[in-house]
Amino acid sequence: MTHPSERLQALSALYARRAPIYDLELLPVAPLRREAIAALALEPGQTVLDVGCGTGLSLPDLAQGVGPQGRIVAIEPCDAMMARARRRVAELQHAPRMHWIETPAESASLDTWLPPASADAALFFFTHDVLQQPQALAQAMRALKPGARVVAAGLVWASPWWPMSNLFVLGAAMHSIVCAERLDCPWHDLTPRLSAWEVERRWLESAYVLTGRR
Repeated sequence: MTHPSERLQALSALYARRAPIYDLELLPVAPLRREAIAALALEPGQTVLDVGCGTGLSLPDLAQGVGPQGRIVAIEPCDAMMARARRRVAELQHAPRMHWIETPAESASLDTWLPPASADAALFFFTHDVLQQPQALAQAMRALKPGARVVAAGLVWASPWWPMSNLFVLGAAMHSIVCAERLDCPWHDLTPRLSAWEVERRWLESAYVLTGRR
C-alpha cells in the first residue's frame, strides 16, 4: 500500500474499529508505557508531544509529569480515538494545557500551536505507522528544542532464535499496523534525526524502547 490516501483510509478504518476495545488491547503493555514515559524525565511546566495519542492512555502520566502549568500536544487522526482521549483528560483534576490536533502526524501544522523548537519532549508509543512517515517525523522534530528528549516504543522482529516472539509480533502487527515495512528496525528514519540514542529490547526481543535526544 503506497498511495498516501489509501494508507490513511486504511488507518482510519483500522483505528475506528479498534477504538471501543483499544484500552483493553493495550492493557498488557501498560508497564512498557510507564517505562517509556518515565524515560522522558518530564518536569513541571514543560511541553510534551504525544504523537499518535490514541485513546489517551499516556495522557494521565504525561499530565502528572508536566503539571498544570505544562502543556501537552496530542496528535491523533482517528476521531473515535480522540474523543476517548478528550474524555480521559476531562476527568483529570489538574489537567495541563491541552492542544488537540486531530489529523495525521505528517500533516499536523504544529507551528499553529507551538513556536518552532519549543517542545521539551516527544513520545511515540506503539506508533509504527507514524515512524515510517518521514514527513511526520520532520513535523515533530521541528517542534522540539535542541536536546529535547525523544522516546519511542513498539513492536520489532526478534532474533531468529526467538520464533515464538516473532509469531507474537506477526499476529500483533497484522491486527494493528498498516505499514509492516521496517519491523526489523522501526526506528530507521528516526535515529538520523537524533544527536544520541539507545535501543533496548523487551519481551524476549519482541518489543523495544528507544531513548534519544533531538
